[in-house]
Amino acid sequence: MIILYLVLAILCLMVATAFYGKFNMKKHWIGVAALVLLAGLMAVFFRQTFFVAGSPYYEIHKQVASTDLSSESVEGTKVNQVLDEKTQKKDFTSKPVTDKSLAKQIKVLVPKNGKKATYWVSIEDADKNRVIHIEYASDNLKTGRGVGFGDSVDQVTKAYGSAYRDLTKSDRFEQELVYEDKDNNIELRFGFWNDKVEMIWLTSLDKAPI
Repeated sequence: MIILYLVLAILCLMVATAFYGKFNMKKHWIGVAALVLLAGLMAVFFRQTFFVAGSPYYEIHKQVASTDLSSESVEGTKVNQVLDEKTQKKDFTSKPVTDKSLAKQIKVLVPKNGKKATYWVSIEDADKNRVIHIEYASDNLKTGRGVGFGDSVDQVTKAYGSAYRDLTKSDRFEQELVYEDKDNNIELRFGFWNDKVEMIWLTSLDKAPI
């Protein structure tokens, strides 16, 4: 399949190059057909990869049962909530997006009231002003079930149960526990060092890293 994609990509490149001259359907019909076929194959590929039972994405996220996270919020703001621009200007300050690859997708907000948390708000047309990610950044902030920085793995599992994905030796922390609310499109993730919570974030499940 990969070889086929490479061949089609080369044909598409030939078509793109030909477009610098006068387009001739009779001359370039093979390339145009290749473009259409490539687009169709890519659509099938992404559907099979991310949405169909048995696909890698599906298999990863079906590993755990759903946990009700509908009551989770940070200072009254929830993931997936649409935050109108008037409220954004009134209650938040904008920060530069440090990851340049995300600069055209999100804006980063911090509360003006001094509560330490970071909010990612989508700027894409499809879900503009939707809060897609919230990072806790204060010892004073607790989750909806009372978990905060410094708590142990046992304290987290007692609060949220055993339906989690356990990412041991992740690229960021010694351990990460990931809870998913599939009905409400929410992920709650805890990162640990030395059996203590060092990271808490809420993310829209459709935007969350695998």
